[in-house]
Amino acid sequence: MSQSLEFSEAGPLYEELSFLTVKSRALRGRADITLFVPVQARALRNVPLVLLLHGAHGSHWNWSITGRAHRTAQRLIGQGRIPPLALAMPSDGLWRDGSGYLTHAEQDFEKWIVEDVPRAARAAAACLSADSPLLLCGLSMGGFGALRIGAKYPACYRGLSDHSSLTHLNQMKIYEELPGGHDWSYWRAHVEDSLRFFGEILTA
Repeated sequence: MSQSLEFSEAGPLYEELSFLTVKSRALRGRADITLFVPVQARALRNVPLVLLLHGAHGSHWNWSITGRAHRTAQRLIGQGRIPPLALAMPSDGLWRDGSGYLTHAEQDFEKWIVEDVPRAARAAAACLSADSPLLLCGLSMGGFGALRIGAKYPACYRGLSDHSSLTHLNQMKIYEELPGGHDWSYWRAHVEDSLRFFGEILTA
């Protein structure tokens, strides 16, 4: 990936969020990432990085603006229920109604997630490094992406979690079914489950 990276400064207006525009070789163009780095993490090193993948028709802002994932993470960190961690919320590459986070003929949306997004997050935040544990979560199409990418690259990720994934139930040995619909009220409520699960992995 080229070193081309433009990012905003975090500030009170955005609640510790920064917005990155990255030139990606995998995508043969530019793409966006919303990055959350809590104040508790900024003086640390090798801070864990959670990648949150959005669903079809969405983009990088969904998990923060609609899902409020950064507020949930900040609350759990403040309560001492999870260790300080950063969130990278990338676009899927914005191919038609959704890329599926797959390799296509002209663009590699899988490599964008596996290689380019962590590299861009590390370039934007000094608390992140190549030694930062990576964790992967997604919803709907993003849940499918998290499961497939995590299974394909198991050495890259300390933990995987997904919600409302687009997959076949007969391929899953165990899953949890909870009340709610295929919508943001459900995903807002249950992103906490994923973050707490990741916290257990990181502190085990």
